[in-house]
Amino acid sequence: MGSLGNLTLIFLGTALGLLVGALPGLSSPMAIIVLLPITFRMETLPAFALMIGIYVGTKLGGSFSAILLRTPGTPASACTALDGYPMALRGEAGLALGYATMASTIGGVLGWVGAVCAIPLLASVALHSAPADIALVGVAGLTMVAAFARGSIVKGLSGVLIGLMISSVGIDQQDAVMRYTFGLTILESGLPFEAVLVGIFGFAVVFSDISMTARGSELLTKDVSLRVPRLKDLLPRWRAWSIGSAYGLGIGAIPGVGADGSTWLSYATVKNSSKNPPPEAFGNGVPEGIITPESSNNATTGGALVPMLTLGIPGDGSTAIMLGAMIMHGLTPGVGLMNDDPDIVYGLLAALLISTIFMFLIAMGAIRVFVRVLQRERNVLFPFILVLATIGAFSAGNSTFPVYVAIGFGVMGFLLESRGFPVVTIVLGAILGPIIEYNVRLALALDGGEWSTFVSTWPRMALVAFIAFLLFKEFRNAFRSNSSARRTATGAAKESSAS
Repeated sequence: MGSLGNLTLIFLGTALGLLVGALPGLSSPMAIIVLLPITFRMETLPAFALMIGIYVGTKLGGSFSAILLRTPGTPASACTALDGYPMALRGEAGLALGYATMASTIGGVLGWVGAVCAIPLLASVALHSAPADIALVGVAGLTMVAAFARGSIVKGLSGVLIGLMISSVGIDQQDAVMRYTFGLTILESGLPFEAVLVGIFGFAVVFSDISMTARGSELLTKDVSLRVPRLKDLLPRWRAWSIGSAYGLGIGAIPGVGADGSTWLSYATVKNSSKNPPPEAFGNGVPEGIITPESSNNATTGGALVPMLTLGIPGDGSTAIMLGAMIMHGLTPGVGLMNDDPDIVYGLLAALLISTIFMFLIAMGAIRVFVRVLQRERNVLFPFILVLATIGAFSAGNSTFPVYVAIGFGVMGFLLESRGFPVVTIVLGAILGPIIEYNVRLALALDGGEWSTFVSTWPRMALVAFIAFLLFKEFRNAFRSNSSARRTATGAAKESSAS
């Protein structure tokens, strides 16, 4: 990873990530998807060095527009706008950007430390897992994604089922039975996974953000220079960046939650327990309101890599795409990755730390460039992304069929997203489906077809109980929410009729 070529790719990826994150409407998954076809022709480690750089850079980039425009570049940066924008209104935009940069760097480094410590330990445990254990871990991962992702449990499970159906299309690799091909030869090898990813994270996002193409950007100030806070101002606020980093690392490892949830939870924790400044000062431009979400935001990068590299379960949309890229590069994600390809695992961890350092240096030296970019109209960006996404889909099979698949899934993803369905659950279902199916069938074959093998040990019984408890809890909450909404609607109707 220390070669000049790899370092250059990490640097370029981080710079591109900062740029993409700063532009509202663009995202880390979209940037990785657009560049995915380029990585097909690269060696594995350089390809992932580029993707890791983009992943890390977008985390900080989103805070630039959140502070200067009050329009978060990424969903996870929405919390930063609460205190970052008021600081900018007071003429302290440079200092607000400095706090965001330092907090993101601290969170990224602490997240890396946590990942380096956790991944070898979890990998050693996972390596001794039987097929039944792996299958249950996969089911638990899908259940957590469906439960914790935005929207109701029903919508989350619907997305998972769609993903499982996508993974089932084509010839069964064990029994050579055709599944969901409808007599079409072109479907015998399955739906092109690259095209599905391009559609859901490329076309769908462009369709949903098409209203932004005509918008301009009005900055509070065009003359911004990043001011790094002094150590005597940063160190006394250790609670903010330590709590933010801890939440980011822990919650980032939970599939389906990611930075969007960790930033708000850590912000609420720091705000409610703060004495100086008092809780009522938050939202009016206090540094803690920037440090907490930004440290949490970047710490999730290390947290999300933990389940991806040890269990083959991605923590968020970006790591889901990287997991798919592993499959395309001939790797087998899951419990055996650490044993089969340790150079890839440690190379990714090295890239994570290097990109965090590059992120700090680029932000320090090129903040004026990003400010100038924010002043430009975005009406050229989305057509350009559509062209690149189309090229990417075509390169998946060197035919027009993957393009049609990408467009179809783009429309489907747009419609589902607009109705509150978390589309990331579709991707996770498509990735984990084959892994779960293979291990379920292998576990049954090894135990003579006895389903009791899935509850034959205490860890397996604990996993089954966890899955059942999570489903029961989420369905109960959904039922109570619907009942409460119906009672409210009935009461409003009665009051209206009485008046």
